[in-house]
Amino acid sequence: MRRFSATQKLLLGLGAAIAFGCAVAVSTNPSSNSPEAAPEQETPKAGGSDHVMMGGTVSRNMVNTIDKGMPDKVDPEGDKVLWKATLGSRAYGGPVIAGGKVFVGTNNEQPRNKRDTVKNADGEMEAIDRGIVMCFTEKDGKFLWQAVHDKLPSGIVHDWKYEGVCSTPLVEGDRVYYVSNRCTVTCADVNGLTNGKQGKTLQGIDGTKKTVAYDSPTDADIIWEFDMIKELNVFPHNMSACSPLIVGDIIYVVTANGVDEGHINIPAPEAPSFLALNKETGKVVWKSSAPGKNIMHGQWSNPVYAEIDGVKQVIFPGGDGWLRAFVPETGEELWKFDANPKDAVYELGGTGTKSDFIGTRVVDEGRVYIGVGQDPEHSTGIANFFCIAPKKDKKGDISKTLDTGMKDKNGKPIEKPNPNSCEVWRYGGAETRKFTTRDFKFGRTMSTACVVDGLVYISELHGYVHCLDAKTGKHFWRFDTKASIWGSPYYVDGKILLATDSGDMYIFKHDKDQVVYDEVAAGENAGTLKEARAAQKEVIKKVSDRFLLSKAEFDAPIRSTPIVANGVLYVMTEKTLYAIKLK
Repeated sequence: MRRFSATQKLLLGLGAAIAFGCAVAVSTNPSSNSPEAAPEQETPKAGGSDHVMMGGTVSRNMVNTIDKGMPDKVDPEGDKVLWKATLGSRAYGGPVIAGGKVFVGTNNEQPRNKRDTVKNADGEMEAIDRGIVMCFTEKDGKFLWQAVHDKLPSGIVHDWKYEGVCSTPLVEGDRVYYVSNRCTVTCADVNGLTNGKQGKTLQGIDGTKKTVAYDSPTDADIIWEFDMIKELNVFPHNMSACSPLIVGDIIYVVTANGVDEGHINIPAPEAPSFLALNKETGKVVWKSSAPGKNIMHGQWSNPVYAEIDGVKQVIFPGGDGWLRAFVPETGEELWKFDANPKDAVYELGGTGTKSDFIGTRVVDEGRVYIGVGQDPEHSTGIANFFCIAPKKDKKGDISKTLDTGMKDKNGKPIEKPNPNSCEVWRYGGAETRKFTTRDFKFGRTMSTACVVDGLVYISELHGYVHCLDAKTGKHFWRFDTKASIWGSPYYVDGKILLATDSGDMYIFKHDKDQVVYDEVAAGENAGTLKEARAAQKEVIKKVSDRFLLSKAEFDAPIRSTPIVANGVLYVMTEKTLYAIKLK
């Protein structure tokens, strides 16, 4: 049984390039996909449950109420596997299924074009590090085309090696939008160059150090590209990762503006953190640099859109730990919410108590759900998961408390209740009960929640998945996967799917009728630690027996969210995309 480290980190490079030419799709070799002969494309229709963006819809809720027939267990090598496609060696962006095509973000460690290789010191051909967006056919996984983005010359401070394109693309009509590793908002033709050039081709440096156009039949057709570094002086920290949002004629992104390599100085606090562009032209509609000098690290989360209490709004996560909502058309700020206690402190390296956002907000029935987190390199730590319900008559600061500007004798800020607060509940904070296995209730998260049937499912980086009451925040149960979780819980057909970076995909039973399984409480009154652990294990077993249906082992770490579209389960590991039919 192959296992993978749960501590592998987003900001670690591979250290050595992987040789060119491994298998792709069921039996196709990447090197055999000649750039002179792109596959012919059909004109398929959109499916009934296409998954066109991160989260599926503008509310970003990880819930699929359309597809049926999700089995209790899956076999990555079984007869239900429709196809498999080889990716690079990192894959975080996607998958997205739209109009008969599948889009993913990855790197170039399994090159599709010999142009994107170079001869090393030993005379062997190896991959050139690049960011890649790949397009496959939904029906059979045939490789169609790819967008190839060179690495930024400034190096890892802006564009960490081997991370590729981390953005989950968004498809609308015949256009696919994403944020490249070069901090460009990119709009491309979903057909690549196979239907002729509608826009322009990308350019880069080939293995002979010559500037060339990426214009082979399997390259991308770029309609427009907006360079946030060049045009807005954005300073992305290590990577650009936003999964775009489109509402009407406007595309919204988080820019990734952050600190420099010293992790203290913010080179461009005046540069926008939040950006709105015209989706047809790429022209700036509005921008906001609200987090300004208070950015803690990077800004790698995503915007969400909703109409809450009759007010249309786009909600952005700030690198200062504040959520902000804006009028979609103008950028006028509607409200802001502080997702950290007033006495929380950010400390470099992850030992502090203050966090920002990696996961994405979810909006369901007028409520916003979000947990705080940090770069996974900082590991876990104390955190909170929030539910807030913005109101049309409440503007400005809607946090739970306000800072009075005074400090107590211990130097901590003195708070007062905020009469304008829209916080409904929060789960997390310190865990002080006897015989607890850790000193906090909820740890930092990179995940986006799924909210269904009055329940919230949310996972932590450190391997726990929690089930909460969506209205009250009451905690029902938790399950420890014992591996890091970079993706999110996903609901389909009465089941919750969740993958880990050990390469495992869990399937849990969703049950609207919940009771509390509190493992800490079970051992709290024990006489000894041994007795407490025994009592806690009994509760853990009850949770597993009632909710865990199966665990499937895949070929590599999974740092994305399994999704279902048009009767097919898609699981994207770091090197392979699996398409598994439900029935």
